[in-house]
Order: sequence, then structure tokens, then C-alpha cells
Amino acid sequence: MDQDAIRKKNIRTRKRLLRGAGFWAGTIVILLFFTAPLIWLVSTSFKNYIDAFAMPPKLIFKPTLENYITVFGKANFFNNMVNSIISAVVPTVLGILVGVPCSYAIAMLMDKKGAKNLSFFFLSARIAPPIMTLLPLYIIYSKIGLLGSRWGIIIMYTLMCIPIVVWLMPVYFRDIPNELREAALVDGCSEFRTFTSIILPLVRPAIAATAIYCVIITWNEFLIALILSNKTSQTLPVMVTSFMTFQGTQWGPMTAAGSIIMIPMLIFGFVIQKSFARGLASGSVKG
Repeated sequence: MDQDAIRKKNIRTRKRLLRGAGFWAGTIVILLFFTAPLIWLVSTSFKNYIDAFAMPPKLIFKPTLENYITVFGKANFFNNMVNSIISAVVPTVLGILVGVPCSYAIAMLMDKKGAKNLSFFFLSARIAPPIMTLLPLYIIYSKIGLLGSRWGIIIMYTLMCIPIVVWLMPVYFRDIPNELREAALVDGCSEFRTFTSIILPLVRPAIAATAIYCVIITWNEFLIALILSNKTSQTLPVMVTSFMTFQGTQWGPMTAAGSIIMIPMLIFGFVIQKSFARGLASGSVKG
């Protein structure tokens, strides 16, 4: 091999190494940008009051569990945890039970224009900011006795989940070849049996992905729970505000409570990430 060929090979090697270094450097910068708030949140939750406000910030400190003890010691903490779990799971299940059949009807049984208009009608329930409807809902809830109850929040969260399901699911149903449905109907299956026995198994990953999205939204929701709940029915995001007192904000316990709220969603995400990825991918390719 002559010197010119060796030099060209070395140049290609250097370019490849530079591209790889640039890729990893960019990846690290992006990861730091998105994870820095989380790192700050978790690290502050293990700091005492002095270390939390030290300038410049302390990167090496003696960790303490005092903030977590304060959070777990709150009288209503475990009740708030149960409220959050129920307020995330029940509306998601109800939203799937109502929204998935509706999505099937929109995708399979309606003409294109009618399906588009109906889908937009459901989506309009999510376009308007919640604050527009909270005042009349507050008055209605106070009249019928749902104000401050767990069921009142469940109803509102269910009404949040149904439009999400109806908007997301039709694209997955449209990806299923219509010949499968027609063959089942020709073989004597009813529309309901075709839907439950043939169509639903094909869209399970999509249902899982949609349910995950609904759980995340309802778990983190704050404004509705703040206005429509009381001390016995409030969720964890609302409980965090109890650390904002007239004496000042208790940043240590607040960051500990934020970390506690974040952990279940992280665990949940790691457990179901494969189903979530399959669900997203199943609607990305036609045919």
C-alpha cells in the first residue's frame, strides 16, 4: 500500500472518530440538559437546609433522610398516595373501556368526513383550557355533593382520558386491513364479536401505549385536583403545595415529595417501555 493510500485511510479514520466524538458529545449535552432538573431535584431532597441553599451549590455533601421523614410523617401522605393511584388507574380504565369502542366505530364504520368531524369534536374537549370549565363545575359539584370527593375527581379525569383515547386510537384501527373485518362478517361473526375477538388482539400494544399516556397525564394533573379536592381527597401533586407556608417554602421536603411522585412513573415507564414502543410503532406504518 503506497503512502497516498495510507494517508487517505488515516484521514477517513480521523473523520470517523471525529463524527463519533461529536455524536457522543452532543448526546451527553442533550442528556444533561434534560436530566439536570431531575438531578437537582433528587440531590436537593437529600440535603439539609444549609446545604440546599449553599452558594456555589455543593456537589459533595453529607446526605440526610430528614426531608423524606418529614414527608412520610405527614398525616395524610399515604391517603394522598392512594388517591393518586385511584385517580390515575380508574379514569384510565374507564377511558379505555369507553374510548376504544368509540374509536373503532369512528375508524371502521364511518365515512372519512364524518369520522374527522367526530374526532375533532372529541378533541375540542381537550383544546379548551381546564380553567374555563372549572368555575361552573365547582358550582355544579357543590350543588350535587361531589365537591371534595374522590368520585368527583375520577369523573373529571375520565372526561380527560376519553378524548385522548378517541383521538389516538383510530389511526391504529385504520392500519388493520379491512379485509380481516369483512372476512369475519362473511363467516357469520357479529360486529361486536369481530371487534372483541379479531380486532382488539391486534391493537393491544396501541391500547397499552394510549393507557400509559393517560396514566401519566392523570398522575401529574394538578389544577383540577387543587380546585375540586379537599384534604381527604387531594392527590400527591396537590399535597406538595402544603410545604409552601407563610414562613417560607420548605424546599427540602418539597423536593423529597417531588422525587416520591416521580419514582412510580419512572418504574412504570421502565416496566412497560417495550409495550409502549410497540404501540407507537404499530401506528407508524400503513398496510
